[in-house]
Amino acid sequence: MGQDSRTKRLYFVDIDLNAVYVYHPGLDKYGYSHFDKNVTAIALLASQDGLIAAIEDGFAFIPPSSLPSPILNRTDSPAAQFKLGSPERSYQPLSTATTIGNGEARFNEGACDPVGRFLAGTMGKEFGTSNARMYSLRPAAGGTWQAPLVLDGITCTNGMAWVNGGKKLVFTDSWVKEIVTFDYNVGKGTIANRGVFSNITDPKYGYPDGLCVDDQGGVWTARWAAGKVLRLNPDTAEIDVEIDLPNAWNATCCIFGGDDLEDLYITTARGTQDAGNLAPADRNEEGKLYVVKGTGYRGVDRNRFNGRFDIDV
Repeated sequence: MGQDSRTKRLYFVDIDLNAVYVYHPGLDKYGYSHFDKNVTAIALLASQDGLIAAIEDGFAFIPPSSLPSPILNRTDSPAAQFKLGSPERSYQPLSTATTIGNGEARFNEGACDPVGRFLAGTMGKEFGTSNARMYSLRPAAGGTWQAPLVLDGITCTNGMAWVNGGKKLVFTDSWVKEIVTFDYNVGKGTIANRGVFSNITDPKYGYPDGLCVDDQGGVWTARWAAGKVLRLNPDTAEIDVEIDLPNAWNATCCIFGGDDLEDLYITTARGTQDAGNLAPADRNEEGKLYVVKGTGYRGVDRNRFNGRFDIDV
């Protein structure tokens, strides 16, 4: 999930539908592009248009020609776009040594570090297992790509962000309900010294999913199987803001957007999805995009990918 500050467009994914969505707040319109594989995480590029993406089994470049356009009114059903033509779009797979293992289901989440590497990780095939891994995509010599392993033993890779001038990585390991921190070596792109920042076990707060940070270092965590977004104090990890989505059960990601990065956008997933539990009847809302204004906090721009592509597929 990310906002393009130049075009004022917000991009996010629907993993199950193999889709990348765009929303333009100024026009109050949206659109989507459909692909032949799950697109699980995206980030903007530093030096050109398009998106870097984690797809179900690796990495890909989504060129400008395959980006969605905001052509639908907010009240239009997504099916309306088919009347305008919405074939599967093209992307450029990136060749790395990364492979999905037998214990992994697919890639799940990713974000760029302060110098533009794209860190993306997988999720386990079975709930509660710890077979997932995280890789760090970056350009290599001769126009090639490399994605060395940076972390393993993960249950389900989710939200990540960098604080303290990029020296600290905040990372979500969803199935153990932990948001952890690592010391981050920006020069080398390596991590060390895992510490637990938050481990909220109260069932009413569900599982931590995507996250973002504000300009004070506060951590905003979307809560799966809870229909909430929480702000965690950067010093104590205590909850100091709680946003409730009364009809949504699975909050999946959050990001600050708008002209001054003061609006909090929240994505949600279909209400019946949970780790073995059905959503309450009054929270069985289909996946939607929400915006919360007037939080009193300001976000920070997400980092962009520092790689360049010459081929527009």
